Amino acid sequence: MPSLAVVHWNPLTGRAARGFPFWMKSIFAVTVLSCSLSLSVGCNQADLSLTSEAHAAPPAAAAPPRAAAAAPVAAAPAAAGQALKLGAPLSAAPVVTVAAVLADPKKYDDKDIKLTGVVGGACQRKGCWMTVGTGEPGANSVRVTFKDYGFFVPKDSMGRKATVEGHFKMTTMSAAEAQHYADDAAKAGAAAKKVTAPQATLALVAQGVELL
Repeated sequence: MPSLAVVHWNPLTGRAARGFPFWMKSIFAVTVLSCSLSLSVGCNQADLSLTSEAHAAPPAAAAPPRAAAAAPVAAAPAAAGQALKLGAPLSAAPVVTVAAVLADPKKYDDKDIKLTGVVGGACQRKGCWMTVGTGEPGANSVRVTFKDYGFFVPKDSMGRKATVEGHFKMTTMSAAEAQHYADDAAKAGAAAKKVTAPQATLALVAQGVELL
């Protein structure tokens, strides 16, 4: 089979010449070089992309769920003849009678004491406070609340003997706060006592309580 020869006209010599002219060879060389550069750049970009993904920081771990705030501990019924113990255990400190505190409250003001007396009233909504007195009708009493709202007493604690330990303070309660306590003390369906003026109050924040 005869071979196919490429012939072109050379304007410099004025004769026909075999092979591709110089300008076609230059275009061919430039085209080949451009393709090589494009392939090289594309490969380098791919390598950079893979390297970036490989070194990317791992996703942050999800934060653990927050624990729910502890609810106040409601009083559980105690067995017959046994003390109902709430809050922290009582210490071995000597016991002071409520009669002694009522007779000279300044002696115990702003001190930690262990007090004993009779429950005269309790919050009828939650059991979040109680009063401790001598048990005599109309006599003064010490209002007892519970540290950090951490526990409640039974709403039917009236008449039970109570021993409480905590910080005693002579204070003055605003009329609004005193009205709030009066509303809490009223049983369902009963009208609350109206309070119109601030009241001097003997208060104790208890960390531990025992009821008999």
